[in-house]
Amino acid sequence: MKRENRLYGLTRAFRNGLDKGATLNLLKRFRRLAQAAARIACAVVSVLGILFISAANAVAPIHNGIPIQQTPKMYAKANLSLEEYRCALTLYTKESNWRVEAKNGPHYGIPQGRSIYLKTATGIEQVKWGISYNLNRYGSMCAALAFFKENNYH
Repeated sequence: MKRENRLYGLTRAFRNGLDKGATLNLLKRFRRLAQAAARIACAVVSVLGILFISAANAVAPIHNGIPIQQTPKMYAKANLSLEEYRCALTLYTKESNWRVEAKNGPHYGIPQGRSIYLKTATGIEQVKWGISYNLNRYGSMCAALAFFKENNYH
């Protein structure tokens, strides 16, 4: 009986050792798999981040590495000569102080036009409309400003 207990004890100890060893080996494998999966996930997220930033940079200007939205003034500066931009800057500062929501009677937005479209248009759309209007009516932003200075409207 003593011998049987000793064999049983050895068998049990051997079996427990195998179980522990197998469990530890499985845990090590799972840990390695989890680490590999984490590295893959990080790589995927990094690539997606780069793609997202690249797409945003293609549309938006950058300041100190941060994408910024174009403002109505930035739009005007980018689409007019420097002289014309200065005239537009003066004109729209006097008209609405570049406020998208500006209203004066039936006149709306940055260019203070009578079009109801300007009520719901974005700032850039309002500036596009105003530039088009002034170019068609006066020939240039500076001619529109000169008319405004003489008549206090345009």
